[in-house]
Amino acid sequence: MNELFIVSLLSKGGFFVYPILLCSVVALAIFLKKFFLIQEKKVLPEFFLNKLQSYLSACEVSNAIALCKSNKSSFAKIALAILSNHNLSKVEIEKVAEDEGSRQIFILSQSNELLGSLSNISTLLGLLGTISGMITVFQVISTQTVVDPPSLAGGISEALYTTAFGLIVAIPTFIGYKFINNKVLEISNKLQTESDKLINQLGKISEPK
Repeated sequence: MNELFIVSLLSKGGFFVYPILLCSVVALAIFLKKFFLIQEKKVLPEFFLNKLQSYLSACEVSNAIALCKSNKSSFAKIALAILSNHNLSKVEIEKVAEDEGSRQIFILSQSNELLGSLSNISTLLGLLGTISGMITVFQVISTQTVVDPPSLAGGISEALYTTAFGLIVAIPTFIGYKFINNKVLEISNKLQTESDKLINQLGKISEPK
């Protein structure tokens, strides 16, 4: 978008341009926040997995628990739940892991639906702007015996600009929403895989006397 288009958009787009603009700002903020939070190095940090593996290989469950408590990643919280209940049966540990895993995925998924909603809202606001502009056009037509084309320009501009701006915001927002959803699903699968590995490994070791 060039500067002339932006100026025209704000000056001729009518009232509905501003809530659409607000939607774009909120959507961008949510996307950037979620993109930052779902980085694999924050959810499944490699250094943590390697350190955890080394402790468990040495049967140092207490040290592994301490490591999990000191790490803030999503998998660390799942691993902590698993290790803290290592004396339970495998079925019970799997249930604990599933519950904690669901909680971590819920945390990672927060605000995702709001991002999808902002895409729809932007489209609807653009439609409202279109309707508002057309109402203006018909009001001009109804009050003038001979319609002066320039007098219709305001309503037509409002209709076209708000429709365009609504779509300009809605399309990337929807793409961002789908991207985040797919990343969370991918992370969910990886967390499940690592949890299963941890449970299986835990079943083969015992705390040293």
